[in-house]
Amino acid sequence: MRIGDYVVEVNTTKAYAAVHGTDGRPWFALRLHASLDTVGGLDESYGQIVVEEARHPGELVLTSTSRSTVWDSRITTVRFLPDRIESSTTVTGSGRITDMHLLGGRRTPRGFLPSGSHLVQAYSPNPDHPTRVLRDALEPATIGPCGEGSEPGIERWLFSPAPWCFAVTPDESQWFGLSLVAPIDEQTFTNYNYAPVTGGFSLRLDYEGQTTVDGSFRTPLLVVHLGGKDPEDVLVRHRTLLDEYGVVPRRTAQKQDWWQGTIFCGWGAQCAISARTGEAPQPLATQVNYDRFLNRLARQGIVPQTVVVDDKWQEAYATCRPDPAKWTDLRGWIAERHEAGQRVLLWWKAWDEEGAPADACILDADGNPVGLDPESPACRALIADAVEYMLSADGLDADGFKIDFTARTPSGSSLKHSGSRWGNALLHEQLRLVYDTAKRVKPEALVVTHTPNPAFIDVTDMIRLNDVLRAADTAEPGYVARHMTYRAGVVRATCPELGIDTDGWMMPSHAEWREYLKIQHGLGVPALYYVDGTDTDRHDFGPEDFAAIADSWRSFGAAAQEVVAEDSL
Repeated sequence: MRIGDYVVEVNTTKAYAAVHGTDGRPWFALRLHASLDTVGGLDESYGQIVVEEARHPGELVLTSTSRSTVWDSRITTVRFLPDRIESSTTVTGSGRITDMHLLGGRRTPRGFLPSGSHLVQAYSPNPDHPTRVLRDALEPATIGPCGEGSEPGIERWLFSPAPWCFAVTPDESQWFGLSLVAPIDEQTFTNYNYAPVTGGFSLRLDYEGQTTVDGSFRTPLLVVHLGGKDPEDVLVRHRTLLDEYGVVPRRTAQKQDWWQGTIFCGWGAQCAISARTGEAPQPLATQVNYDRFLNRLARQGIVPQTVVVDDKWQEAYATCRPDPAKWTDLRGWIAERHEAGQRVLLWWKAWDEEGAPADACILDADGNPVGLDPESPACRALIADAVEYMLSADGLDADGFKIDFTARTPSGSSLKHSGSRWGNALLHEQLRLVYDTAKRVKPEALVVTHTPNPAFIDVTDMIRLNDVLRAADTAEPGYVARHMTYRAGVVRATCPELGIDTDGWMMPSHAEWREYLKIQHGLGVPALYYVDGTDTDRHDFGPEDFAAIADSWRSFGAAAQEVVAEDSL
């Protein structure tokens, strides 16, 4: 059956639908069943899969009923529309979901059956490599809030989470999107995985036994959308889909002009000292050092409009009180910045339980705290107290937060927590507690995260492009600028209502930093991390470096004024 610009041929015996272009070139052989594994066992289809067809003008609907080894019933519905293919599965019964396999699943006696494909390239909006954007279609990819730069093999923390959309292509003439569509409360999975094999692929969601079904459960809608010009266009279409299905939360915060002010973050300067002295960078987040950072910049004619006090200004991460050994008067220091016309953001570490009582935490199998539990009453009170203290006039009177380490979202089937949320839904709840409290205390507060996923636009105001990854010495010069341009493209395509913090640490070399400086102001708000010089190659700054910073900031200011003038017309 021809639908729009493609043709569908159904194999009812093997329960798949072959999809190819009108020119005859094959695209997919999509499986018409799924598997929802549980703690109690693997979900296998057995016996005959009954496939029923319903043909309508310009549309084909396939309904597949499978006998399952763990569910009372399992029905998969696939709709073929001119611009997309939609698939969802509904199960009934009871169980705790561990892994959910979409466009593929287990069927005895053949084992796991993925969808077939003729894909040649794939694209992930989640940065996990310092230079590569496109990858061979046979390389797997993961999007989610669980990653860690200090752990081998899971260096994918930069966007946590990125948008739920992979882009794939069979011939580079058009790109297809593999999009998940669900409201945030239903996103109780941790990671979304593209799992290719030779000649095929499937998609997997990790639920980790933390989502309980008792009755009926429907999987997130999977949409294969067609006709994208390139990967970034696929992401634009992904956002359009989410808006069409009404799953994007509504933003209520009003954008403030000062949010577009140039940024200085002291973390890179702390690391530059560390590289030269051998000290750890965290103890260097002191009042003395930050005064020196800002004074040195001011002597060069560089005055940031927003200052970020980074890790670790606080005595304990969870309670967010200043470390008296580092800050004799943080409240007074912030007041001085306000008198100078500057704003101050405080670095806040998501999930960290340091200083929190056990009843505010997620616990491991031994009862040890491993992270904050945003659904526990004690944690809610703890976060509210910390945010009120940091932002209120009776507290520190800061202007907002740089939220980091969202990629340490707890993961594990044995972990114990208070409510029913898990994974992305639990991360969103933590950020919602911070964000809503911040806006109640100080409506103009700025909250910066690295969650460029439309499901999170109601709990952030600005997306930070996050750390630069170091590549091998063989990387082509200018790779940092190219990679950060790719990251900014992800944000613009999927979260256009949010600002962009362009970051700037850790630069692999002084040369790469200077190359990035040339284009940084065109990607978003310029963020300066260095004062004395870079950390990795220990290059000391000279007058020409400060002149380059000033020139970049002037260019950004001129462009911002043009935007304001256009908006006023």
